[in-house]
Amino acid sequence: MLVQGARLIDPATGTDRVCDLLVRPEGITIDPGPVDDEVLDARGLWAMAGLVDLQVHFRQPGFEYKETIETGSAAALAGGITTVVVMPNTQPRLDTPERVRFEAEESERVDGIRILVAAAATVNLDGEQLTDHGALGQAGAVAITDDGLPVLDDELMEGSLRLCAEHDLLFMQHAEDTRMTGHAPMTLGPTSEALGVRGQPADAEGVMVERDVGMAEKIGARYHVLHTSTRRSLEAIRAAKARGARVSCEASPHHLLLTDEACAGGDPNFKMNPPLRCEDDRTALVEALLDGTVDAVATDHAPHSAEEKARGFVDAPFGVIGLETAFAALLSFVHDGRMSEQHAVSLMTSGPARVLNRPELGTVTSGPADLTLVDPDAVWTVGSDALRGRSKNSSFLGRSFKGRVTHTFLRGKLRYRAD
Repeated sequence: MLVQGARLIDPATGTDRVCDLLVRPEGITIDPGPVDDEVLDARGLWAMAGLVDLQVHFRQPGFEYKETIETGSAAALAGGITTVVVMPNTQPRLDTPERVRFEAEESERVDGIRILVAAAATVNLDGEQLTDHGALGQAGAVAITDDGLPVLDDELMEGSLRLCAEHDLLFMQHAEDTRMTGHAPMTLGPTSEALGVRGQPADAEGVMVERDVGMAEKIGARYHVLHTSTRRSLEAIRAAKARGARVSCEASPHHLLLTDEACAGGDPNFKMNPPLRCEDDRTALVEALLDGTVDAVATDHAPHSAEEKARGFVDAPFGVIGLETAFAALLSFVHDGRMSEQHAVSLMTSGPARVLNRPELGTVTSGPADLTLVDPDAVWTVGSDALRGRSKNSSFLGRSFKGRVTHTFLRGKLRYRAD
């Protein structure tokens, strides 16, 4: 298909201009000249590489009633996302080479999106015995993590980082000292006190980041903070980067746009982990997004059934979905004049590609023929009926955004169009 007259924004190559794009399975050609292919009139649309999401939970195997690789792929394509990193908290856990390989094989079977795997750091995510990191990497894992169960033991953490350095794997940490938080359902503060709900101190994230950054810097390992959410964490990350440490971090759209005050009504769709923070932490996160401390925006897409979320705020599981709203949420900072278009695009293309050390992703000039088209001026309202994933637990239900994905190409084929 010839995508005609789109504004191509490709931060990886510094490209920002109106052009034609010939999209075929073998690759994307810029300004190809006369062709006989079908034409898509893309005037007024932005064109960018297929978006990359560093943290999703597709729930397969074990929790297919929440999401599958097939339904998650449909939701991702509707959000312009063509590559995701799946977390290992399936059942069974992604802690063996066979289970790592299953994810990509299943995605291929259902004609899904590109699946990269963050495999378990410890056997069964139990935090007691390290997995065979080398074998997991050989099976295709790009990262190591215990997902929502942080590696608390110092010796285990150091051992995992050393293995990651040896096998060129990225360590991804859910930074939470659970000895401090006790899995409390929200942030400790005036809102939790007013609700009479047990709260977790925000410092439980920062102390873990500070410990980990020191270890990673000493070892020379690549270390990434999942869903960073506090000022203290960001200060440690910013300082480590200034020293040249191989440290990166991501921000989730809900932490960028919402605070713990959203929990005041007791809606379980505002319950996630890390929890929504106070305004000072949110402001610090936005500042870090704008100044480049934050490397990527990632959804932490965490589907749950309506029945599970209906248990009420305290008893409902942590987590919200976000694949279909992530880029629209990010564009909020473009439309209010605080962020350039190029920076916004980089946070879900070249930024996550750099974190993963996968330069073939996040650009239209090499690698897979993935392309996302966006109407930056389209105004739309998030409704559960239109969401394509199996679960509907979004924090943004009923919210209007400006900017929407209109078309998504995967491996050279048009796989989603908004109309």
